[in-house]
Amino acid sequence: MGMVSFTLAQDQAPVRAQILGGSGGGFQPGAVMGNYLYLPAYQILSSLQVQKEVNLTEEQVGKLKEIGKKFQQNAWKQQPQVDWTKLNEAERKTKTEEIRKEYDKWAAESKKLTEAARKEIDALLTPEQLTKIQDIELRQQSAPMLLYGYNNLSEKLNLTEEQKKKLSQNKEEMQRKLAEIQKEMSAIQDKANRAALEVLTLQQIIELKKLKQEGFRTLANPVQLKKKD
Repeated sequence: MGMVSFTLAQDQAPVRAQILGGSGGGFQPGAVMGNYLYLPAYQILSSLQVQKEVNLTEEQVGKLKEIGKKFQQNAWKQQPQVDWTKLNEAERKTKTEEIRKEYDKWAAESKKLTEAARKEIDALLTPEQLTKIQDIELRQQSAPMLLYGYNNLSEKLNLTEEQKKKLSQNKEEMQRKLAEIQKEMSAIQDKANRAALEVLTLQQIIELKKLKQEGFRTLANPVQLKKKD
């Protein structure tokens, strides 16, 4: 039995390593996005880190941008355009149902466009890249749901008490580190705020205090002022 378990663990190791990936894969807080790539499907490819992990070529990235641009243009053309400001109360009531139907139709058409874009992307990427994307999606989207116990995943996956305990420990460790990061970020923000005030003269600080007491009304645009009045 021990030998079987050891062999099974060896067989699973490459798969687990592929799914877990490197520490820099996937969306990360503060990740550098660069030239944003919008896609209706496989949105994680918007991340430069994911593009690198999936080994996308420059040619593939260029074609993905074309697919995303085409989707946006087609979806925008079919989106209902309604200027509610030009309608009176009675017109709004009569048009509400009509507009809702138009939006339902647009949503259905957008779904078709999304599926068409997905097929184009599937044809563009290699089987290895598609598998890698699925692994990253599992890590970035499904794992957090497991970590926080959404949808009774623990029961559905028949997790043992030991597994549940480890998940709880992982979550507590993550929350502790996030709290430390938040505390550090607050300290950095406070330092920057103090430095910003030090740039001002005494008279400017006094004027800033007045503006704050006035609720920065003098900085509001005419529309905002009119609403407040």
